[in-house]
Amino acid sequence: MTIQSVDSLPHEMTEEQYRSLPEAVARGIEVVHGHVIVCESPSPEHNRIARRMANTLESLPSTEPCVRVDTDIDVVLWRVPRFTFRRPDVVVYRGLDEPGAKPEAHDALIVVEVASPSTAAEDLLDKKVQYARVGIPLYLVVVLDVKYRIAEVLEFRLDAHAREYRLHRMHREGSVQLEHVVIGQILFEELIR
Repeated sequence: MTIQSVDSLPHEMTEEQYRSLPEAVARGIEVVHGHVIVCESPSPEHNRIARRMANTLESLPSTEPCVRVDTDIDVVLWRVPRFTFRRPDVVVYRGLDEPGAKPEAHDALIVVEVASPSTAAEDLLDKKVQYARVGIPLYLVVVLDVKYRIAEVLEFRLDAHAREYRLHRMHREGSVQLEHVVIGQILFEELIR
């Protein structure tokens, strides 16, 4: 049995090529404007915070009926002009009827990225623009410091007319108080314990 490595992938890829990859290879990349982006393996702290954030978001009441919360799942942002999908750390999305179906941008209500020092620029620039472009209403960025502690959580809300995010609130006092899509408080200490 031959196992394809991420290093042997082409630099550009169509959706059909991506869908034909073995799952183990597909899990290590994203495709942006048709270009293959190799994703680094996150730290245990990063994964723990994302998982706990998802669990907490799932336990809070929502203003939307039938929402789902998942971690590390493909979200197709657009197919034209060139296929683009991202794999946010956490996605809150409208429930899908088909088993095994993955959310697309129009299904997503909240995306969360846990930004470590090595990923903060991409999370706060590229991904922020891309998520806003496709109309995802709420974008949360959990900013970690160099010791992987939560420095702050940035809450961006979509200005639908301009198709860009506006900073709604910087949560720095040990908790996030959400009032849009999901209602409730998330304590930093519950995410990092």
